[in-house]
Amino acid sequence: MDVRQSVVLAVGVGVGLLTAAAAYKLYVRSSQMKNSKQLVKGWKACGVVSQIHIFPIKSCQGIQVEEADACEMGLVNGELQDRSFMVVNENNNFLHARIHPTMVLIKVSISGNKVELTAPSTESITFPILSKSGTEVKVRVWGDEVTAFDCGDQAAQWLSQYIFQKDSGARLVHLPYTRVSPRTMKTKPCFPWMRKTDGAVFTDYTPFHLLSTESVQDLNSRLTDEKEVSTLNFRPTITISGCQPYEEDEWRFIRIGEEAVFRYVNGCSRCVLTTIDPAAGIKDPEQEPLQTLRKYRLAEDPLLRKAIGESPLLGINLSLDQPGRIRVSDVVYVGQL
Repeated sequence: MDVRQSVVLAVGVGVGLLTAAAAYKLYVRSSQMKNSKQLVKGWKACGVVSQIHIFPIKSCQGIQVEEADACEMGLVNGELQDRSFMVVNENNNFLHARIHPTMVLIKVSISGNKVELTAPSTESITFPILSKSGTEVKVRVWGDEVTAFDCGDQAAQWLSQYIFQKDSGARLVHLPYTRVSPRTMKTKPCFPWMRKTDGAVFTDYTPFHLLSTESVQDLNSRLTDEKEVSTLNFRPTITISGCQPYEEDEWRFIRIGEEAVFRYVNGCSRCVLTTIDPAAGIKDPEQEPLQTLRKYRLAEDPLLRKAIGESPLLGINLSLDQPGRIRVSDVVYVGQL
């Protein structure tokens, strides 16, 4: 007798408050709360890591690295931590490239506990990280309140001039991984694999985002030549190659190399950020590739469709099941459940 039959039998001889279908849903839900060691019976190679990116400042330009440590809050390479900095407005709400698209052109480098910011037609600045002596401030990302450290007036004036062309309006905050616990995620029936602890620091959803080059290549085959996009339009932290287009949709546990294991949380719903040219900081006037994605990548599940509406899906959001170092060219394995 397998587990499903046991659940149904228990319902039949028990109190009788649940139908067999409801009991099976509970069984499925309980399985999704388990980790890879409990559920995975084997690993199958499905591709290789082709690129790794860390985006130190939310909505700004990423840094391509050859390797990184997969930690609970995200990818780390030396002093680089994915989305541990964020730009906020005068009300301490986060600023983002959906409204201010030229933010994607802001380059950041971090060395010796100092940050350098550069952007087109703007003089660069360098300032120290003030996470130990800086002023604590409560900021909000998608309505969630987080306590972070203000990075000082020099960074604030530079960002304000670049984004708003005035001396005020934007400030930079920092929250190092060592000083933070995950934001609590709002679980919903349409995201059955999501746990309350799957949040990160300043990311929209989870600490990791995976996308295959084959999925983007298939999307490009549906676009005209002048509208073709790169994986950077979608800002993944982990890009893989060697699988079928959209095959990543079905992966629930992913191992990269010999150590790091990731757990599927949900499909990544796409917004206007994908229409911004990462090299020019300009939105596509015809909202491509978003419009094309809406023709064939809308959610099919009614609950999910109700939750995310006309936002198409591309790539997957991941949480960490087991920490480890990942490298470009590492083999990517999918857990066989």
